[in-house]
Amino acid sequence: MPEPDDQNAPLAAQRFAAFVRNIMVGRNGLTADVLRRMVGAAGGSQPRSHLATGNLTFTASAPSLGWMGKALEDSIESVLGRREDVLIRSLASLAAAVRADPFAAIMADDVFERCVTFLPPGPPVTLSLPIETARRDTVLFARQSDDVLSITRLVGGRPGQPGKYLEATTGLRVTTRNWSTIERIVRLEC
Repeated sequence: MPEPDDQNAPLAAQRFAAFVRNIMVGRNGLTADVLRRMVGAAGGSQPRSHLATGNLTFTASAPSLGWMGKALEDSIESVLGRREDVLIRSLASLAAAVRADPFAAIMADDVFERCVTFLPPGPPVTLSLPIETARRDTVLFARQSDDVLSITRLVGGRPGQPGKYLEATTGLRVTTRNWSTIERIVRLEC
């Protein structure tokens, strides 16, 4: 068996999830098939599309993720005519987060959605949690690495938008998913 520092050792492939910001699969020529081909062209294998909100899973080696993300962003831009961020997480980390059941203590009857917002890699963002928005429609309550957990409420018939709040307060481009989407992906993939 090769030593971990052996330069010739093959890099272990693992499963990852990519969350594409601000797209709906099937619109503007960005179908699930097109996205799966993009993943393959970027170097990923066994691509799978989940739901219609830009959720992909694939197999790759961790060192390739940086350029794979950029290649996916380039490909998406070539189809849509606008650049959208691709935020990648390991399926192992998502499965661990689901097992930790971070929403278990949330017992409020007025919870509309349980959400996770993915922040881009880079300098850490300081957030003094919990944060409740002025409209009281969003409560950001926990941080898991580059992910922010929140709940939304319906206020005036409209749910809160944790991603919009985080983009406005941090200046970063983020993407938010309903926690049930993460649970579903983990259930299908792990």
